[in-house]
Amino acid sequence: MCSIEYDAEVSALPKHLDISFFEEVLDTALRTSKAKVLSIHIKMGSNTGENYCSQIYRTKISFQLPGKPVQTMMFIVKSIPRLESVEFIEDLQVYLKEKVTYYDVLPRLELLMKCKQRFGPKLYHCIKQPESTMVFEDLGHLGYVMASRELGLDEEHCRLVMERLGEFHATSMALAELDPHIFEAYSDGMLSPQGLAKGDGLLMSFFSGNGQELLNLVNTWPGFERIAGKIAKYLQNHRANLERSQAPQDKEIRVLNHGDLWVNNMMFKYDGNKRPQDLVLIDFQMSVWGSPGIDLNYFFYTSLNLEVLRHKRPQLLHVYHSRLAETLRNLEVNVPVPSYEQILEEVHRREAYGFFANYGIFPTISQDKSQTADNNLESFKDADFAKQKLRQMFSSRRLADTLQYTLPHFERAGVLG
Repeated sequence: MCSIEYDAEVSALPKHLDISFFEEVLDTALRTSKAKVLSIHIKMGSNTGENYCSQIYRTKISFQLPGKPVQTMMFIVKSIPRLESVEFIEDLQVYLKEKVTYYDVLPRLELLMKCKQRFGPKLYHCIKQPESTMVFEDLGHLGYVMASRELGLDEEHCRLVMERLGEFHATSMALAELDPHIFEAYSDGMLSPQGLAKGDGLLMSFFSGNGQELLNLVNTWPGFERIAGKIAKYLQNHRANLERSQAPQDKEIRVLNHGDLWVNNMMFKYDGNKRPQDLVLIDFQMSVWGSPGIDLNYFFYTSLNLEVLRHKRPQLLHVYHSRLAETLRNLEVNVPVPSYEQILEEVHRREAYGFFANYGIFPTISQDKSQTADNNLESFKDADFAKQKLRQMFSSRRLADTLQYTLPHFERAGVLG
């Protein structure tokens, strides 16, 4: 008789993740219904406080095919509880978008690359009720691991990200030429009007709290008085400024943006000398069709270590453009190859998105892991908890050092008015 065994840290597994659910997962993964499930072992798939909207479980299934020895397969289960705190998830249709991305879009992009490159893990099973749940291949079992969000990525990691992102964006441009309607459902990204519409909703409240804490911090820095005044003016029209930073613009280059391109949404594989050799992206729920400046600025201002951000940004953009152009030329589709100057223009026009990423997302990312164990969206509904967490996040030395470099940059770029 098959049974499910849980590790001690799995406190409350959703009831729908039962034996029949995992039998269906295995049938799809093996492409046969003849496997007999012998045992199922479940443990948490991420550290507490590393995922805000979902619960991640790592599952090991032991099974046997007729006449074969016992085998095992590893899976990642991503389940989004139906909570009031994540109502914006429904507003942005992230479950549907992510399902379509994994089932339809990514396989077609990989075919355009002649299967020489993969962009994401395989999706084996998904259900919407009673909780939105997806089951993926376990990239960790294949040797992929996450880099350090606390330290930020060095130049070698960043160059690999730029190469893969150039390929991802280029193939999406080609696919849009071949299938002009495929990305019509990707108008909603992280800063869409639908997601920000509720002024008292968690998403807008979270970003507003970060904006106010940013102003409080900058007000304590001698020499930043002018910038503090501009931040205060920016926050007076906060929602409109956020929406405008992502809104489509005339005559822009358009690609499929990952939409949440930060270090924990990338998994790296290393060689024997611990040098990154391969990269796979995960979590496409915020993907949006728009300027490549969205992904590029978001990545730059959330995931680079400060020395790379300060000194290597132009070189990284050259790596990105070179791979984008090379991939488009190799695909031989009727898509104009953007010049490097056009890419620079796209990045400059979306500096406001980089500013949002720098104060709205980076403070959480740069937190020490010892401070994130109680981080989740339900907790942030409590005003006192949110206030205490904001003070903690904005007390980071790495955050202060980064902002003292980036804020003058954003002022020069005209982001602060």
